[in-house]
Amino acid sequence: MLEISNLQKSFKRFVITDINMVVEPSDYHILLGSSGAGKSVLLELIAGIISPDKGTIRLFRNDITQLPTGKRKTGLIFQTPALFHHYTVAQNIGYSLNKLTKTDRLKRIEVLAEQMNISHLLQHKTTKLSGGELQRVALARVIASEPLILLLDEPLSAIDTSLKADIRGLLRTLNKGGMPILHVTHDFEEAVALGSKISIIEHGQILQTGSLEAVIENPRNTFTAGFSGERNFFKVSISNHEAILKGTKSKISILLSASHQVEDTHILVKSNSISVVLHEPEMSNMNNFKGVIKAINPSREGYQVCVDAGFSLYAYITSEAFIKMGIVEGQTVWASFKASAVEVII
Repeated sequence: MLEISNLQKSFKRFVITDINMVVEPSDYHILLGSSGAGKSVLLELIAGIISPDKGTIRLFRNDITQLPTGKRKTGLIFQTPALFHHYTVAQNIGYSLNKLTKTDRLKRIEVLAEQMNISHLLQHKTTKLSGGELQRVALARVIASEPLILLLDEPLSAIDTSLKADIRGLLRTLNKGGMPILHVTHDFEEAVALGSKISIIEHGQILQTGSLEAVIENPRNTFTAGFSGERNFFKVSISNHEAILKGTKSKISILLSASHQVEDTHILVKSNSISVVLHEPEMSNMNNFKGVIKAINPSREGYQVCVDAGFSLYAYITSEAFIKMGIVEGQTVWASFKASAVEVII
């Protein structure tokens, strides 16, 4: 468990202020914020690359605040992996294993390479590898050092979109295997795909921490609400073309355009894909939910309304349509969206 208490660090033009955070042993904790918010600085403070002016950092109850980087048992991976390019993949993975016998070292390298699905690359130089392969090598090398926590600094930003799902799956597996992870990103979709908990950081301060669902549903300030841009993220299980929402009092299913088979994932329905009407739509190939207007907020597009249909759906309505329909809180409406408007985040 990582415990950060009253952490502070001042630079000429930037200040990290009173950071308090706990990462539990089972957490996949996302630190979400825009560029320059202080995300990477916080990771470097935890890893010992930068020394704090004030505060304490404890890792599994041991105070590591003043320990040198090499003795902290933290595994830090940057956006661009810091690998030895004149080494082979095997030599990179085995860098921290010099205390083992040659036989044991080779066995450990083979086990890690298989875990990261890079066994076929062991004799390759890293200069020939793709972004996704480089991150797998970096993960294997860090895990070889037996860290107590992984610190990830935008690890997916340099990877092709088509490969991100594979790396996400690998990171989930590591976390479920008992590795706590603190993952820095500015990508809200990445946060939804991976995080069990989330902290929003801006101007060197933690604005809000909680479960993913709590932060999306109940943002404590306008920055948190606006950062995601979208609030229609739902935890679901999917069978064929049907997504079943988790955490609702009754069964609520959402129709998908493509077939999937996954027990635990998220879907996104963009607010501008949802139509709000006064009468039940006749088209059966759409997702139609009857509900009640429970909140109305002005927006650039006109108004954002929240429809309570057993779960909360947020939709945008133009000012003209808002006036024409006479929208008021407590009004019964229908919220509708196409199956093709539902994005599955894996």
